[in-house]
Amino acid sequence: MPITKICAVQFEVSPDFSKNISRVEQFFKKANKSNCDIICFPEIFLTGPLNKERYNPKIPVQSKKLFSELCKKYGLYAIMGSIIEKISNNFYNISYLFDNKGSIVGDYKKNHLVQKSEAKYLKAGNDVSVFKTKIGNIGIQICRDLLYPEITRKLMLKSAEIVFCQSFWSAKSSSYEWIYSNKYFKYKTPKEVDALVSARAIESHAVFVYANAAEAFNANGINDILLGRTQIALPFYGSTDILDHNREGILIKEVDLGIVNDAKKVYKIEKDLKDYYK
Repeated sequence: MPITKICAVQFEVSPDFSKNISRVEQFFKKANKSNCDIICFPEIFLTGPLNKERYNPKIPVQSKKLFSELCKKYGLYAIMGSIIEKISNNFYNISYLFDNKGSIVGDYKKNHLVQKSEAKYLKAGNDVSVFKTKIGNIGIQICRDLLYPEITRKLMLKSAEIVFCQSFWSAKSSSYEWIYSNKYFKYKTPKEVDALVSARAIESHAVFVYANAAEAFNANGINDILLGRTQIALPFYGSTDILDHNREGILIKEVDLGIVNDAKKVYKIEKDLKDYYK
């Protein structure tokens, strides 16, 4: 089984696309210097939340062009966070996987949209895929998908070894329900991410990489304090490495994917669930 070195970026998102995209290469340089095989950025990290009125069709084109060039230049695979993109008259929250030659291996459209915001203008995806590469079988999900174990289980049944979850998850947000922000987490840090990242790795015997945005985002009527807490979890152990803050940074970890096969032998979850998820 391959040994894969992963770089997860906790990125401070600006509402200024040009500012964000101008900073991407510095993270590729750091990942390359650390001999990483793959780099993953957070959800919508190049723009922050958008709506139809603020959509610019040049952004997906420029973003994919840059990632193709940087992957080829630095010899890295990359999960391009996610972007809002219009495809066949529908808008999607979509993530792309690039190989180390700069080619797009595949994409994933976010299945579970936030009902109070993005679901009002985006179309949800309805499928998941696993992409076989020389650094492992890679599955992708985005942010709120983390709340739904079915997504990771479907990836498991398609033989995913590494699952990347890009996120724009906030500790506090102007869009959150009052009862959530004031009754349960007014003075506390939300706990879902820590609990679910560990659970997804264990219950789906996969390496689970969670890359979240950092700091605060205030623009276009949105006032968010991002949770951060980018982390990597392993079968058996749960989260083993974490950025225990919401400041910008990178998390690098080398993983032996042999642990995935060992977990399959121990838990035998695939055999139990093969008739549940078609």
